[in-house]
Amino acid sequence: MHRFFVKHKLDINDTAHLSDSDSIFAINKLKLNIEDFIEIETYESIFLALIGNIEKSSVEVQIVKKIEDKESIGPIDITLVQSLIGKNNFNFFLEKSVEIGIGRIVPIQSQYSHIKKNKAIKEYGLWKKIIKDTVEQSRNITPTIIEKPINLKDLKVSNRSNRICLTTENIKTVSLNEYFGKVDIKKPTVIAIGPEKGWSSKDLEIMKEKGFSFVKLKTNILRAESAGLVVGSIIKYLKGEI
Repeated sequence: MHRFFVKHKLDINDTAHLSDSDSIFAINKLKLNIEDFIEIETYESIFLALIGNIEKSSVEVQIVKKIEDKESIGPIDITLVQSLIGKNNFNFFLEKSVEIGIGRIVPIQSQYSHIKKNKAIKEYGLWKKIIKDTVEQSRNITPTIIEKPINLKDLKVSNRSNRICLTTENIKTVSLNEYFGKVDIKKPTVIAIGPEKGWSSKDLEIMKEKGFSFVKLKTNILRAESAGLVVGSIIKYLKGEI
């Protein structure tokens, strides 16, 4: 039976519409008809649904019964702590984070952040919309969570997580390979990325107090908006998720 994803919450007897692309696929490729049954998947559950109406590029379904509830997502797998950078670069970073499946994003104000926290908060509504639109486009089953900007000193991280601070500063570091040779890759991972100017000595002290390990990549220096994406992708690969 064919299954389609619907991004909002549903219950028995509710009606819903497939996305435009799914509707066209169902009509033209699958040749589905009124009163055919399909499966509908949401973030929480999987349902049996009956096609109630078909128009040129629109398929309406009625939820008949719940097949199963999906397992709880549990702890967030990868969190990117991103120092605030320029608007366009940050928006690019958000889109790509969703596409590769980053679980949570925490924007922070560090000493050399390009944008201050109070100004960045005004962009929070736009950030949520970018994530919502990208989740729909990429069809992520677990949407990325974005938190409101905070000061670095207010960052809270679990002692049970792997904590990586990517740095180019002249301090004691390990390679990413060395780090993951000593920790449990299955644990949730928090990755901290600094702004274009890097971390200040005060920032690094705060990170050290919060239990972060300092990691330096053995490659060219990456841009602030791409560093977390690269490291996040590597970790997902090591976990066997991509």
